[in-house]
Amino acid sequence: MQLRGNKRGLVFGGLYGRLVLLVSFIVVLTIAAYGVINYIKQSRHSIDVIKQNAELMARNLALSCVDYLVVNDFGGMEMFLERFAEFPDISRIQVYDSKGDVLSDILHKPGFSPTLHFDSPPLKSPPLTQTSIRIEDEQMVILQPVIAGAVLGWVKITYSLNMIKDTQGIILKNSVLVGIAGVIISFIAILIALRQPVNAIKRIAAFARRLDEAKGDVISIKGVPVEIEDLSSALNYASQKLYSTEKAIVSEKERFKMLHQIAVEMNRTTDIDGLLNTILDCSVRMLRSEFAAIALYDESGKYKKLIARGITIKTVDVLPEGLGILEFIRLSLVPVRIDNVFEHPAFSGSLPEGHPIVKNLLASPIFSDEGKSMGAIYFGNKEEGFTLYDETIVNAISADAAIALSRAERLSQLKKFKQVIDSAFDIIIIADANGHITYANPALETVTGYSREEAIGNKPSILKSGYHDRKLYENLWNTIKAGDVWRGEFINRKKNGEIYYASTVIFPIHTESEVYYAGIQRDITQEKKLYEQLVRSQKMEAIGTLAGGIAHDFNNLLTAVLGYSEIMMGMATEDNPFYKPASIINNAAQKGAELAKKILMVARKEKLEAKAVNINEIIHNSMELLQRSLPKNIEITLNLKENIPNIKADPSQMHQVIMNLAVNARDAMPDGGKLIIETSVVGMENGAANGITEDKGGFVKLSVSDSGTGMDTETQSRIFDPFFTTKETEKGTGLGLYIVHSVINNHNGYINIYSELDKGTRFNIYLPIAKGIDKEESIEDEDITGTGTILVIDDEPDIRELCKDILEPLGYEIMLAGNGSDGINIFRTMKDKISLVILDMIMPKMSGGEVFQTLRTMKSDIKALLCSGYSHDGFSGIDKLIKSGACGFVQKPFTRQSIAKAIKKALSE
Repeated sequence: MQLRGNKRGLVFGGLYGRLVLLVSFIVVLTIAAYGVINYIKQSRHSIDVIKQNAELMARNLALSCVDYLVVNDFGGMEMFLERFAEFPDISRIQVYDSKGDVLSDILHKPGFSPTLHFDSPPLKSPPLTQTSIRIEDEQMVILQPVIAGAVLGWVKITYSLNMIKDTQGIILKNSVLVGIAGVIISFIAILIALRQPVNAIKRIAAFARRLDEAKGDVISIKGVPVEIEDLSSALNYASQKLYSTEKAIVSEKERFKMLHQIAVEMNRTTDIDGLLNTILDCSVRMLRSEFAAIALYDESGKYKKLIARGITIKTVDVLPEGLGILEFIRLSLVPVRIDNVFEHPAFSGSLPEGHPIVKNLLASPIFSDEGKSMGAIYFGNKEEGFTLYDETIVNAISADAAIALSRAERLSQLKKFKQVIDSAFDIIIIADANGHITYANPALETVTGYSREEAIGNKPSILKSGYHDRKLYENLWNTIKAGDVWRGEFINRKKNGEIYYASTVIFPIHTESEVYYAGIQRDITQEKKLYEQLVRSQKMEAIGTLAGGIAHDFNNLLTAVLGYSEIMMGMATEDNPFYKPASIINNAAQKGAELAKKILMVARKEKLEAKAVNINEIIHNSMELLQRSLPKNIEITLNLKENIPNIKADPSQMHQVIMNLAVNARDAMPDGGKLIIETSVVGMENGAANGITEDKGGFVKLSVSDSGTGMDTETQSRIFDPFFTTKETEKGTGLGLYIVHSVINNHNGYINIYSELDKGTRFNIYLPIAKGIDKEESIEDEDITGTGTILVIDDEPDIRELCKDILEPLGYEIMLAGNGSDGINIFRTMKDKISLVILDMIMPKMSGGEVFQTLRTMKSDIKALLCSGYSHDGFSGIDKLIKSGACGFVQKPFTRQSIAKAIKKALSE
């Protein structure tokens, strides 16, 4: 017993045994401590890695949500979130608006597709601009703000910690194995001699100390007990397991990093080629495939763009047609994973020239927002084959590519729209619900002078001119607030005070949360002016037509009055009681004829009796009448240039111009003043309004100035309008200056006005100098008698009888016809006897022109003298008839002298 006890004590109780026990105990504690420390260290490292990746993912998701929140595209955002939620270990994604209300809630259970969740509670007391991460119920919750100048909302991601649990389990298992191995080593050391395994134990301990750095190394121990070999195997297993786990974590981190890089590139650039190249570069490294490609289709399904890695495309000018497997992928609605391409039913049996052999293939279609296939992403020849996890990654990449392409397309369209708006000549303004301008295009500054910086924040009322009443603006606001479009015109004021007219359309723009108002303005000032000129021209034309018709009828009446008064004066002597009344009637008729000429001149239907005249002589001849017409408190001053050149003008009309301007000056000086009439020779001055060029040796300038009340700018712009007057009712017709303007235009001249209030007015008239035209010499009295038969065709009986009474005493035989038909019948039977036909141009049923053409068919050399109350120039067709064979023209009212001379001239031809 003693011996056995001594033996036991020798083994367990001796110093060596105790040393063995102590060493064993220390080894156990060391390995256990190392296991605990390693467990804590690896657990923290795993959590840190997951936190870092989760935070990057949250930021990426927040950046991607900015575009959807800005344009309120919640449907697109939910599609994006469902694709994003397919990432492993993401169990829930929630998006809140700036008030904390839930916009979208996506749940993702393992083994199931992500689904929408409704009736989620709002976010309570969210932070403003900081990312928060917390761990609760074995899940990591990341709350990331969505910021674009201001906080638009928050993204909340719930991340499962199952991977950490699995990693911790492996680490714990390894630690336990190491502890067990330590215990086994301790007890084996007690039972066997320690000398042989001591080196092995040292190697195992050293290996255990650097277990986290072993990187899958294998420790080889031979010639030791089986237990130590088992311990070595266990440590080798733990090392390899730990290394593979760490490698998986690093690989996952690299994938997250590449996905983050893709997401950042998506939000950073709108260059489609650059974006697709980035996606390809990251994806090839992530999936470790031999080649990859991204193809985009056109509307017909053919390739319009192809970007590849690991493939040399020899057909540079012609893209692949997309047959066989490529067409199969294009038509597919889900990712396609093919382990053996050559055995796939869709394989066409051949590859393009220069294309590498394809062993396996993984592809995913890229869909547009409308759900149409717009392209596909391909990966080929992965050494170990593509996995389901690879398919999930590719599906996510294709979803990102679809979002990026759609976003790039939308941004491209927005840029085009912006270029169009910025280049528009019309003003485009967008205002908020309160009417404050939030956007204005460059045309605002071009038209109004206000810069966009000055306009933004203000209301469109900065353009108000004060010409509109409140009712117009109330109607505008009531219309657009009701959701309708308001159309109308504004009289606005520019920054410099200038007034302009704007044709405007204003309409509401409704969004999910707010309403805006857009306005489009077009400056129509020039169009307004042109329209006013058109209306003025039409009014003047109408007045001219009316005046011409009145003057024509008036001339017909005056013809008989003037003719018979002349007959009466010829039948009586001056001492005869009937001579004075006849003379008064004749003078009145002559004045009436002059008045009719003026009316026809206003209507531009009076032929100018232009001849070379001296403007100074006309002014001197007008002085007697001027002095009688103007009050004595008006001083008349003449500054006339000596030896002034002649002008070609109608003396009576120029006399009328001087008198009208003088009367207008008199009315502007009710308390007296100065009237200055000047003449000079000038070149072109101040620009000719009617575009006259200086090709006649210059102009004679006639200036009529007064020191009267003057006119403002608006009055000056209308001073030549017919019937426009600033005088009281019944004190002016408004035709004086209109007649002046018409006369000057008819003389190929132009007129300028300069006036200031309380300083006076000056009219400058410019008339072309007449070269090579001498004054007409007075025509001596000549014999006006004659012989022959004259047929007078006129619908006015008084005029017919007048012609008979005037011409028969001169030796002519007169035949009368009251209309065109009677005249034709008489001429048909008497054409050989009739020497001349006097033909009125305006008659009922048959006009003078029709009668003349009919008479010409009966006698080609007929002599006809045309007659009308209109002038030669004013009646359309007279010139044509004269060119066709008519002998001349006589304007009513005519005197015996004028018509007798015309008849004698016609018969002598």
